[in-house]
Amino acid sequence: MFDSGRLPLILLLLLLVIIGLGIRQWRSRRNTVRIHVDLGLVTPIEVQVRAHDLIETGRFEDAIKLISRESQVSRSEAEDVAKTLRAGHVLPDFPMPWEGDLPTRVRKLVADGRRKEAVFLVRSKENVSQVDAEAFVDSLPPEPTA
Repeated sequence: MFDSGRLPLILLLLLLVIIGLGIRQWRSRRNTVRIHVDLGLVTPIEVQVRAHDLIETGRFEDAIKLISRESQVSRSEAEDVAKTLRAGHVLPDFPMPWEGDLPTRVRKLVADGRRKEAVFLVRSKENVSQVDAEAFVDSLPPEPTA
C-alpha cells in the first residue's frame, strides 16, 4: 500500500501538523485570564427563609431545588445550604449596599409582615443565636410613621 520510504515521511508530517495545532491552541489560550471567586455558601436571606419553610414542612428536595434555582448554584452547593439550614444555622447574605442600618432594615421587614426574614437577617449579620435575634427584633420600637 505505502512504500516503506513514504510511511516515515507521512508520519513525520502528521506529527508536525499535530504539534503545530497544539502550539496554536496554546498560544490562543495563554492570553486568556480565568478568575474564579469562591463565595462560599452565600445565599440571599429571603431564599433562606423560603427554603427553611420548605424544610420545616418536610420538603427537603423542594428546598434544594429552590436554593439552586434562586441562588444560581449547583445542586451539591444547594444541598449543602439546605443541610446547614436544617441544622438550624443561617448563612451570610450577599454583600450588597442596603438602605439604612440593621435596625432600620429589621423594622421595615417586620412592618411588611416578614418577621422571620428579619430574624434571619439579624442572625446572619450579627452571628447570634435564634433567641438573641428574636429578642433584638422584639426590642426594636415600630418604624415611625410619617
